[in-house]
Amino acid sequence: MKELVWPVATHGCEAWTLKKQEERYIQAFENKCIRKILRIPWTMLMTTEQVYTMAGAESELLDHIKSRKLRYFGHVMRLPHDNIESSVMTGLVEGIRGRGRPRVGWLDNVVAWTAACRGSACCTLHVTDVAGRQRLIYAANRRSATTAL
Repeated sequence: MKELVWPVATHGCEAWTLKKQEERYIQAFENKCIRKILRIPWTMLMTTEQVYTMAGAESELLDHIKSRKLRYFGHVMRLPHDNIESSVMTGLVEGIRGRGRPRVGWLDNVVAWTAACRGSACCTLHVTDVAGRQRLIYAANRRSATTAL
């Protein structure tokens, strides 16, 4: 499944903005693939845990997508700051935001996922309000960089 299905299913996943609903869709897709491979019909009432135990596998697709997205973020943050990719990613693009509730952005996913592993060896990211401007603080393994939003 990892060799045939995952490359097609995760094509371009570094650019996706994942909301809770999309995460549930990805998890449901992985569950459906495992059931298809094991030829378990929907009429056979089995929990997802039983199916994964029978397959001898764990749910990995969503974690794989998150790791690819975080890896891409680290790659872009190491580029020079005058690069267009890092400018767009960190929100340095000029303009005003529309009315209403702000949508979940690409960077919001990265901030949320790195907040879960704060204090460990992985990178940490958080948004702070300094002098009326939001700043994105990125620190990775004793090396830190600050980017204005």
